[in-house]
Amino acid sequence: MKSIFIIGEQRSGSNLLRLMLSQAGVAAPHPPHILKRMLPLEASYGDLSLKPNWEHLVDDVCRLVDRNPVAWSEVCPLDRAQVAAGCRHRTCIAIFESIMDLYASSRGLDTWACKSMQYSEYVNEIEDHFSGALYLYLHRDVRDVTLSFSRAVVGEKHPYFISKRWASLQQAAMKVREVVGSDRFFPVCYEELITNPEPLLRSLCEFMGMAFKPEMMEFHRSTEARTASGRSQLWENVDRPLMRNNSRKFLLGLSQAEIQICESVAGPELDALGYDRVATESGSERNYGPEEIESFQRENDRLKIERRSMMDVEDAARRKDQLSVMTERVQYLDELDHSQLVELLGYLEEQHMTKGTQFIEQGSVEDHMFFIVAGTVEVLSGSEVLVTLQRGACVGEVGMLSSMPRTRTLRAASDTRLLRLSWVRMQQMMEDSPKLASRLLWLISGSLAKRFASVSS
Repeated sequence: MKSIFIIGEQRSGSNLLRLMLSQAGVAAPHPPHILKRMLPLEASYGDLSLKPNWEHLVDDVCRLVDRNPVAWSEVCPLDRAQVAAGCRHRTCIAIFESIMDLYASSRGLDTWACKSMQYSEYVNEIEDHFSGALYLYLHRDVRDVTLSFSRAVVGEKHPYFISKRWASLQQAAMKVREVVGSDRFFPVCYEELITNPEPLLRSLCEFMGMAFKPEMMEFHRSTEARTASGRSQLWENVDRPLMRNNSRKFLLGLSQAEIQICESVAGPELDALGYDRVATESGSERNYGPEEIESFQRENDRLKIERRSMMDVEDAARRKDQLSVMTERVQYLDELDHSQLVELLGYLEEQHMTKGTQFIEQGSVEDHMFFIVAGTVEVLSGSEVLVTLQRGACVGEVGMLSSMPRTRTLRAASDTRLLRLSWVRMQQMMEDSPKLASRLLWLISGSLAKRFASVSS
């Protein structure tokens, strides 16, 4: 099978490109983000040479796909034995490959594409496993991406955080080109894709070793487009013809101050990709201090809550049901049943920390706590490591509940996935779902009681 990875940032036309590829004869399903969500958890399954551990990992990955918000009707529910039999190694990435191969085979195709977008983070793992994988780097003006995210029901909402993430992902994509070389790396400019699509698509097909098909321009007429459009507000435009004027909307949709933030945070990446600036000249970017960033964070959190409340109820339920595959593995929450875990996910924010990142500073006053989904966290007093916490633990409860200065520093001892709960969201839970909030506070108090008892004994 030929494998293709679409990388970049979301809200950049990835569903448009996916549907175009499908019309060219590429199996390009809506992604369940297997590597992003499951690869960091792989070590927590133990020795995968042992059959029970291996079968547990296969089953969890399959459940993630089975619960995807846009169903893979051709192959789901996945046959676990068939998926395992298609694995070349006992690894998460081998399970991913087997599932993608099954999907392509079910359609009679020999090429598949995954549009999970952030797989640039896993280029080394991908290169170690796949032979000759191709990478399509899709990019769009950060200011239009910011406007799109500000209106979407998912993602960051403040220009500072959207731009910071966008810049990081563009840098990661450029590193992919350094790793794999230009012969397996094809840049796709969103603005060019919508304004002059045919020449770009012909070049893209040549790069993939496939024939250009006029149907690629009629992507919106496909059954896949109609299905995706009906599953979420996020994809409601994919069953319409190309929106050729869907660029530079930020000139009307963002304020001058918001544009300045985008250009100050992501200016070098904008310049490198050939996007002109309108508010900030190169070299005159603003630097934002801790107090400003803290105010940006408060506004970002407020807007996230506001936008999430607008999500379609059925879409939200599908997303929570899928993500509960991971939350079910947080031992700290094992007394909650499935429906409670699904409900709790609506109040949590997933965060990733690279090894060595300090995410709580001793002496700081912060109003949130974390559940450790994958990886390990060190608790420090000064430079001394007091204890290392494993997957399933929670940290920061006292600070969230009391608003007292943090007594310890927390640092990611490995690449770590966390679920963040802020006091604002806890208060929202107490209003919306008092039974769930009471249950969670009971779990927190029980954990603190055990911890204090162990310290005093």
